[in-house]
Amino acid sequence: MNKDDVLVSVTASREKDEIVYRVECASDLSKEEFEYYLSEIIKGVCKWNEGICEESIRSFNGKIKPKK
Repeated sequence: MNKDDVLVSVTASREKDEIVYRVECASDLSKEEFEYYLSEIIKGVCKWNEGICEESIRSFNGKIKPKK
C-alpha cells in the first residue's frame, strides 16, 4: 500500500515503556470525511467483535497492557 493512498490510519505501537495509539488522516480530508471514515472503521471493528460495542457501553477508558 502506498502511503499517498492512505486516508485514515489507526496505529498502536510501543514507544519506550508505553503502548500508545495514533490516529492520522490525509491532509486533504475535510473534518466530515475524517469523522465518516473513522466511524466506518469503528463499525467494522464492532461487526468483527460485537462484545466491544455493546449498546450499554457509553464510554471506556483504560491502559493498553503489553501482550504476553
